[in-house]
Amino acid sequence: MADGPANNEGPDRQGFLLDLMTGADDEAASLQKLAYASARWLSSTAGTGVECAAVLYRQRGSTATAGSTTEAAAVAASEDEYSDGPAALGSTLAAPTVVSQAGSRWQAYRRRLLEQGFGAALVLPLELHPGVSAALVFLGPPNHVFTPRVTSEAAWFGGVASRSLKLALDVHGVIRAGDNLKQVLESRTSIDVACGVIMAQNRCSYAEAFSRLAGTSRNRNLKVRSVADSILKAMPSGAPRTRFEPPAIA
Repeated sequence: MADGPANNEGPDRQGFLLDLMTGADDEAASLQKLAYASARWLSSTAGTGVECAAVLYRQRGSTATAGSTTEAAAVAASEDEYSDGPAALGSTLAAPTVVSQAGSRWQAYRRRLLEQGFGAALVLPLELHPGVSAALVFLGPPNHVFTPRVTSEAAWFGGVASRSLKLALDVHGVIRAGDNLKQVLESRTSIDVACGVIMAQNRCSYAEAFSRLAGTSRNRNLKVRSVADSILKAMPSGAPRTRFEPPAIA
């Protein structure tokens, strides 16, 4: 992986990916890295300074935005706030699309571009997972024109960006699943140990011990895990520590 293609004119660029994971703790950080890499790539291709606004949509979840500069980030945020920009249509577009200066469709959006110091805009839809869509909006300076060659190159870069972001989202999903599993295991361990304490103190069954925990949870309006933790912390030796280590790989 790399931050950007070393040679846009190379004869074989198949399999190229952007590194969107190094130093990225979450999806928003990966989206930010994508915005930086995209701006660098298109600036080199277009021969002028081009910035990038990136927007990630989820059908069930919040929208994430990023920008290669503060101004580009403001344009990305306006996509989420007003929902009238080209990124909102990213999933319905089949190819890179230059926002037209004519007509009333983009007038409000273009005013916001001008306020941030931009003129032309080239929207690049990204193919991701079902229910998840994204778009990159390349932002040129006033009076800049995105040529057919640059637009064609953007179509290639869209495949690279899509594969790279999709991989990053998959990796973040695996990490989240692992963190959630660890929390579940730790929570279950605390509850089981607390039930053991109650069983020893009251000479009752596990079901009866858990029922007492649940009853206290309802009466105090606390989670069962919180009640269990309070019991373990009250033990003379304190709450036992839980450790989960991955199995060794031969």
